[in-house]
Amino acid sequence: ISQDQLEHLCSNLPLKYSILAELLYFSAGRVKEITTIKVRNVNLKEGSITIEKSSTKTKETRTVPIHPRVVESLQSWISQHDLSSDDHVFFVESRNTKCRKGERHVSTRSVDRVFRETFDWIGIEGGSTHSFRRSRLTHLLQKGWNLKEIMDISGHKNLISLQQYLDSDRKQ
Repeated sequence: ISQDQLEHLCSNLPLKYSILAELLYFSAGRVKEITTIKVRNVNLKEGSITIEKSSTKTKETRTVPIHPRVVESLQSWISQHDLSSDDHVFFVESRNTKCRKGERHVSTRSVDRVFRETFDWIGIEGGSTHSFRRSRLTHLLQKGWNLKEIMDISGHKNLISLQQYLDSDRKQ
């Protein structure tokens, strides 16, 4: 997805999902990694998030810088909902559950459903939660980031697995 498509998508999502979409893109994280983020994983001063090994595919913790706009959105969201350090940033909001705000994170299934419906609504064919990761990694390559830097952000262990994510032409 392009930067314009990301902005168009975010403008058609509820605030929680809009922040989640931007964080998925700018962190190049997998949906499970980002939906399980807790307030303690967000470093507002450094402008980064720590993705804990318990939620990563590689079972390794990694820290990823995030865009200042996303930092501001996260800071506002966290304070608006009075979340504590052990609370999930992207929490379940339902009158049908007995859990308190921040106690349970949104499910990857519900995030996938909301994003697919919105992608369809705005006319982006084939868009999914994984599109953010693929797009961000490709955009970093196009901006001149070296493959080692991209591997550090994405958590890929080797170039072969990373290459499957990158859309590039032969000249690159």
